[in-house]
Amino acid sequence: MRPGKAYANAMNSKVLLLLACIGNIHANETSDAAATKPLIIAHRGSSGQLPEHTVEAYQLAVDQGADMIECDLAVTKDLHFVCAHEPWLSQTTDVASRPEFADRKQSYFIPSQGRNVEDFFTIDFTLEELKTIRRVQQRSYRDQSYNGDFAIASLEEHITVAQNQSNSKTVGIYLETKLPDFFNRFLTSSNTTMEDLLIPVLRNYGYISKSSPCLLQSFDIRSLRYLSNITDLPLVYLTATTIPDSIMSEMASYVDGIGPSKSVIVLVDPITNRNIRSTDFIERAHRFGFVVHPYTFRNEDQFMAHDYGADPYAEFEMFLGLGADGLFTDFPATFYNYLTIREPCNGSIRRSINLLLLISMSLLLMFR
Repeated sequence: MRPGKAYANAMNSKVLLLLACIGNIHANETSDAAATKPLIIAHRGSSGQLPEHTVEAYQLAVDQGADMIECDLAVTKDLHFVCAHEPWLSQTTDVASRPEFADRKQSYFIPSQGRNVEDFFTIDFTLEELKTIRRVQQRSYRDQSYNGDFAIASLEEHITVAQNQSNSKTVGIYLETKLPDFFNRFLTSSNTTMEDLLIPVLRNYGYISKSSPCLLQSFDIRSLRYLSNITDLPLVYLTATTIPDSIMSEMASYVDGIGPSKSVIVLVDPITNRNIRSTDFIERAHRFGFVVHPYTFRNEDQFMAHDYGADPYAEFEMFLGLGADGLFTDFPATFYNYLTIREPCNGSIRRSINLLLLISMSLLLMFR
């Protein structure tokens, strides 16, 4: 069993500190008020509007009110980090159309996925080479007009976007060690690991402690366990499945948060696409002292259960009502606008909207 009440209280204090350090603290707000705000986590930047993992998508996310900008990490041939959701590139870049790189196509086994992928991989390109290719929007139903305009972002560029803001807001970075089992096979010859490469870079930018506005996440629990021995930065375990109490108890000694798929928090019927019921996942995670950041919230109705009426606000309301501490979203502006209405400091606006809704409903009843 996990330690007792004193440990749980310490974990809860750590959670509040984490949220307060990253949250948007304005002059007219207290730290406690900011700590209760759900975090707006821009998933791959403002990736619903611009090609993902680009400087432009990250900056747009910050401009739209994001508290944190997320970056999936991939390693280059010359041991630099770039921001890329997968180690392979053809889905999100124009690399396949570049004749100078035609001979770079390879087939590699991806251990955690148990399959071979034939594609162009970051590990076979230098950072300088990767900067010459351009991002494209991989989702056909999103705006394609920016295809070819933007470069792949490096980790350093990602950090620079977060740190070089003219206003007083602190913007956090949320970094994922993506497929470390794949990359670490290549890094063995250099006598290093993905994790060992990452921490010195972060230290150079001042990310060193639990209160630093930087969270490290991974689906690979081994990566998080290793990171816990070489850094004090907050760690978040990503999962697409539920976690029993026994595992949560074990993780609580070195992990600070959980990033679950929203599908383990609200169960959805795959045939009718309607909500079945909510689970106790967030409640249990909070009991063990974890912050909970579900993923991924998107505006397109194919990503929402029918119950929400194609309304992202209704989905936000459901998950925040269940206690989520922040949400990963492709559309940070939408979440920001929702929170602007929802926040207690905007109570007068919310009351006005509720009054208008009440009047509208009364008029409809009168003229039925």
